Amino acid sequence: MPVVGVSGILRMEQEAWESAGQNLQDAFQDLNALMSKAKEMMQLAEKMRLKLLTNSSAQSNSNDEEMGSKQDMQDWLLSVGIVSPVTKETAGALYHQQLSLQLADFVRIPLEKAGGMIALVDVYCLFNRARGTELISPEDLLQACSLWEKVDVPVMLRKFDSGVKVIQTKTHSDEEVFARISSLAQKPDALQKGISPSDAAFTLGIAPALAKEHLLNAENKGLLCRDVSPDGFRFFINLFNEIDPQNIYSQNTHGLYKAWISVAMASQ
Repeated sequence: MPVVGVSGILRMEQEAWESAGQNLQDAFQDLNALMSKAKEMMQLAEKMRLKLLTNSSAQSNSNDEEMGSKQDMQDWLLSVGIVSPVTKETAGALYHQQLSLQLADFVRIPLEKAGGMIALVDVYCLFNRARGTELISPEDLLQACSLWEKVDVPVMLRKFDSGVKVIQTKTHSDEEVFARISSLAQKPDALQKGISPSDAAFTLGIAPALAKEHLLNAENKGLLCRDVSPDGFRFFINLFNEIDPQNIYSQNTHGLYKAWISVAMASQ
């Protein structure tokens, strides 16, 4: 029908408004359907996450393909996020207590992936990413971590002598880490050139920044000696423990000292 006069213009405007209203209604219906499906997916992700945590101890004999599938599933679950993040509005006065428990539950999969220890700043990024728009402050994160001392959770907050803060599992053993570092530092190439934080990170399966903290900790325990050069830090096995203080000029014919002498002679 041709547009004629004012009535025609009004009729055209009315039809445009009706069309826009119908499109908007259809869009909201699609959005509601999407939100409904998203909720179902989040619930499914939570069930799968709990199943992964439950079966984590039963995976020691899994083959590489199964472990790869588990790793992919963990990465996917981390990208999905938290189903019902704790907020100040929903928790009220119990906000930090509930946040502490939710955080302890959340970090279990990232810790398993990272070898049992993650820098606190990395946890802050991962946790806020999983919470979506319900972000928390660094102060809230620290307060939530500090409450772990009062509750029975499998994780803890740790501060290195350098000031670096990490979250680690309570089953994490420094002695085991020291043993692996010591074994690495006693290899022929390491006896000659030392090891770097990157070398230790590759062996321990953790970030180089955390590997450096472990190396410094091993140095404080007397296991390593440090060399600082323009190329950075290099750590060597502590041979001073092999020297007899009563006869410092005698050469040992056994142990690490002999191995170091052999490597040094072979490199000449």
